[in-house]
Formats: sequence, structure tokens, C-alpha cells
Amino acid sequence: MKRFIVMAMAALVLAQPAAAQHGDEGDAALRRGLAYRSNGEPALAAHWLGVAARREVPEAMFILANMLLAADGVARDEAEARRLLEAAAQLDCAEAWQQLALMEPDPVKAAQLMRRAAHALTHRGEVSR
Repeated sequence: MKRFIVMAMAALVLAQPAAAQHGDEGDAALRRGLAYRSNGEPALAAHWLGVAARREVPEAMFILANMLLAADGVARDEAEARRLLEAAAQLDCAEAWQQLALMEPDPVKAAQLMRRAAHALTHRGEVSR
């Protein structure tokens, strides 16, 4: 699971330039959070990812939500993690849709969420062409 999260984080950061979408402040906070996280300082990472999340950077919302679920540098808080994932999903973050699907106990709803994730990925591919 950790390997998936790390790979998803890298894919998110490399897939699209955050500065163009969220302003320099959100981009800087995301980069700082990722740097602290890679240096083994999860509490500082959570702080800066929170700053980026408040600036509506979906990548930061997704990563911070997973940190909250894993109690990685922060207290475990499933309700806040779900709120962040839902906010990121509303910004069309495919990884957030997928994570919500994996958390959904109802298989019909989970399948709908996975379709939303696939749809978001399709649009991401169209934007990068």
C-alpha cells in the first residue's frame, strides 16, 4: 500500500505542473511538503501539505488524506481523510476517486466511483496532449 501511495504521489507531481493550476503558493507548499516527507519528517510534511490543500491543490489533498488514514506524522482521522478525498475528487483527482472507491463498502457505489476515476484519468490524458 505504501508503495502505491508513493508511486501515486510521484505520478501526480510529474503529471501536471501544479503552479499553472494553483498558483505559486500552492505549488511551493506542495513541493515543500513532499520534500519533508521524502526526508522522513512526516509532521512537517503534513503541515505543508495542509497549506497546499487549503489552496485547493488536489495532489496535496490526496497525499494528506492518505497520511491521515495511516497516522503518518498526524493522528489518524478517517473523517478528515474522507473530507479531503471528496474535495480532491471534486477537483477531478482520479486518485482520490479511486481511494474513495476502495473505502466504499457498497460494491455498486464502489464501481461508480471507479468509473469516475477512469473518467478523470481519460480527461487527464486529453489535457496533456
